[in-house]
Amino acid sequence: MALTTRCPQCGAAFRVVADQLRVRNGLVRCGECATVFDGRACLVPAPDAGAPRAAAPPVPSAPPSDPPFDPPFDPPYAHRAASEPAAPATQAPPAVLRGRADMQRGDAPPVDEDEPDAMADGAPEDEADWDAAPRPESAEAGWRPILPRDPAHDDREPAFRIGRTATACAAADAEDAVQVPGEVRTRYSNAVDSGRTPPEFLDDDRIQARQLVRRLWAYACVLGVLALAAQLVYVYRGAIAGAAPALRPVLEQACVPLQCSVGHARRIERISITSSSLRPAAGAAQGDDARTRLTLNVVLRNRYDRPQEWPALVLDLTDISDTVVARKIILPQDYLPSQAGPAFAAGSEINLAIPVEVAGLQVNGYQLDKFFP
Repeated sequence: MALTTRCPQCGAAFRVVADQLRVRNGLVRCGECATVFDGRACLVPAPDAGAPRAAAPPVPSAPPSDPPFDPPFDPPYAHRAASEPAAPATQAPPAVLRGRADMQRGDAPPVDEDEPDAMADGAPEDEADWDAAPRPESAEAGWRPILPRDPAHDDREPAFRIGRTATACAAADAEDAVQVPGEVRTRYSNAVDSGRTPPEFLDDDRIQARQLVRRLWAYACVLGVLALAAQLVYVYRGAIAGAAPALRPVLEQACVPLQCSVGHARRIERISITSSSLRPAAGAAQGDDARTRLTLNVVLRNRYDRPQEWPALVLDLTDISDTVVARKIILPQDYLPSQAGPAFAAGSEINLAIPVEVAGLQVNGYQLDKFFP
């Protein structure tokens, strides 16, 4: 349903729709002066076309309460005035005076079009009365004074001129009530409203810019989360492959361009040295260079339920006083046979015979340990 609202700044009236007021919480912008105001608070009631016209107020018929003016006259003139026939007394209804406050409100009383205008009739009649006054024809005729009219026998209607007439007031009110065509806008356009500072809730350009910034931040956050997830997968690729063996082929394929490898579990406490021994190599004797060749026999067992990396071995050689005189680090590539797999299978066991060579030392004992490099 279309409503009518009026701008409190310039007085322009235009139609609005209830949906527009509901979307913007009742705030609209005037199409004439660009003033933002509450359209619901400034709604103008629609005129009722079928309402009957208000009847004119009754005109009092009582005669004026002021006593008639009785000026003193000389006997000749008084006798002459008494001898003249008296004009029939007519009672004129008093005119209604409109105050300035009433004219500003626009509450003009109904004007009867059939009634003659008092201002239009009063001035010519006044002039006719003055023209009809007796004038001396000659110096011998004597001086005849012009007597004021008796208010009781005055048949003219009083005329008042206070501010504007009722017709002018009605015309001004009609001009104020004219609806000025304007555009009810609930958005701000740089092309139309250039140089104006709109309210933030009406600036669609600013709202769209903020929405674009929010989208960009959302995309950046999503990319950041994906990058963080990729870094976590890269760092913990071995643990992920161990927890989900089905993902190992995918991770290994992804590591090809990155030149990395997917490792296995590294639980060194679950790898045990079942037995070990250090003996001179069969058929080997100390040569001229004082080098001694030994053989380290080791049995390793993986007690973990998942494959693990091959451990490195630490061999400490001691003398007769149990002092370490030499230490050797044996890496997996130094002791693994060619048929060994890439990982230490779960629950498996391997026998190793590792050659060891020392020079210029008297070896009386050894200590063997394991670790992940």
